[in-house]
Amino acid sequence: MIRSRFVRAGHVWGHRIIAEELDLADGELDPREAERVEWDVIVVGAGMGGGLLGRSLARSGRTVLFVEKGRSTLPGAPGTIRAAIPELAEPWAARSERDYYDALARAGRSTDEIEDISGWRAKKFIPFIGSGTGGSSALYGMVCERFFAQDFTPRQNFAHPGESTVPEAWPISYEQLSPWYAQAEKLLGVRGQPDPLRPESTDVNLPAAPPFSADNQPLVDYLTTRGLHPYHLPMACDYVDDCGTCQTFLCARSCKNDGARNGVLPAITEHGASLLTQCRVVRLDADHTQVRQVICEHPSGTLALKGKVVVLAAGALATPLLLLNSRSGHWPGGLANGSDMVGRNLMRHLLDPIEVWPERGRRIAAPNKEIGLNDFYFFEGQKYGTVQSFGALPPMEWMTNRPGLRGKGLRQMSPVVRQLYERILTGGLVLAAMTEDLPYLNNRILPAERSGSSGRQRVRMQYRLHASEISRRTTFLRQLKDVFAPFRTLSLGSGKDNSNLGHVCGTVRFGADPMTSVLDPNNRAHEVENLYVVDTSFFPSSAGLNPSLTVAANALRVAAHVNGAHFG
Repeated sequence: MIRSRFVRAGHVWGHRIIAEELDLADGELDPREAERVEWDVIVVGAGMGGGLLGRSLARSGRTVLFVEKGRSTLPGAPGTIRAAIPELAEPWAARSERDYYDALARAGRSTDEIEDISGWRAKKFIPFIGSGTGGSSALYGMVCERFFAQDFTPRQNFAHPGESTVPEAWPISYEQLSPWYAQAEKLLGVRGQPDPLRPESTDVNLPAAPPFSADNQPLVDYLTTRGLHPYHLPMACDYVDDCGTCQTFLCARSCKNDGARNGVLPAITEHGASLLTQCRVVRLDADHTQVRQVICEHPSGTLALKGKVVVLAAGALATPLLLLNSRSGHWPGGLANGSDMVGRNLMRHLLDPIEVWPERGRRIAAPNKEIGLNDFYFFEGQKYGTVQSFGALPPMEWMTNRPGLRGKGLRQMSPVVRQLYERILTGGLVLAAMTEDLPYLNNRILPAERSGSSGRQRVRMQYRLHASEISRRTTFLRQLKDVFAPFRTLSLGSGKDNSNLGHVCGTVRFGADPMTSVLDPNNRAHEVENLYVVDTSFFPSSAGLNPSLTVAANALRVAAHVNGAHFG
């Protein structure tokens, strides 16, 4: 059980002179105590961006409060589901929606609902994303890779960007972010090989990852003989004995480095930060220039929190929704939305998993998230994306142990389903083609009503593929089909499916022009002096790689700015 403290000097709350200590189990501050404090920094969301920014500011002596809508999965948190997805760990939970959503929450998964209005008929689903301490980084596959230097000047990389709003350049350069990349790599314990196709990677000195496994080496050898350039993915993983490189569930062995373990936890236990979980921020009260209060729904009732600086790190779905829901007389279109850009420019990568059997008759069951390949990232004057190990397929129970008629039907068919699943869909290496998508004004997040009486939230999403994405994805997959022609392969999904929302970004973009962006180059809202955003919503382009390291590096950069600009 972790403990933390917040200190008070007489009637003035502070962080230097100890007059009284408040003992906090699991880092949790009493919510009514939290209301009586004017915090230096309130961080909404405890994922990769919020966790590392909060750690940095707490380490600098700032009073930091993390406000997280999900549950704590920090060490000692009761009921946490680790080492397996909840559908496998607690199959009985599928008997009712209430039990199922409770299990998802205790496993660090979101229970909020997406309403996809992109097609002729709306579709509702629960996305496979994180919620709780660590956010989605608590479930991620640990790939922490720098963007290419060219990713910071994105429009030039596309032959036909069409009506896309992809900018000529980010408001910061690779060179400006590079020292923060290095700091983030160190904090997250990133290990791996340099990408041989990236000139700038020669200056990146990562500790070595373990050698390719016997399952992966044959495919690496084959790709090399084809004149391609596979490398070991940079992973934020400690690789303890029998490490399963766990993906899609919480790590039980303390080998996954993420926003919780490397951000929130040390912020609380080493630097005096505090944490409120199961506390959903519903709106920000602001005047013309300042956020005055953060209004939350907590099991104990409505809270009104005060902070000198408010940082949103709730994710690229929830952050724009919160701003849009913070309408007022001062902000009729939503907080910080004078540009009408909040919620727009939604991106989520086009992810196409492909299973490959490199050796006839050999079945692979061990963890295998190792291979990266960027030979088609920039190819023949066009930008496509990356190919990387996807990790192990989720067990069949991920589909069968769900509430509702579909889950019940699959459970009744389970002997047949299991036989087909194990015979056809397992035993190969699963790779993913990740095609970069471009931002468009009409791809966006919109408010929606609450989902039922359980406190869950609904987000309305509109995302349609444009000509650039359709053409580049088709060409990219054709190239990969040629590469893997000697082997048995199986397509496991489609990048056209909006249900895959693992890399959502772009909905509160940063930029130099207040007419075309929401945030300035320091990630501060153009129109609100004490409001910042550090999750993936600030991205003006999605690049073609995992966003985690860029989020972490930028959060450290923004933390340094906040510390100097507001507390220097």
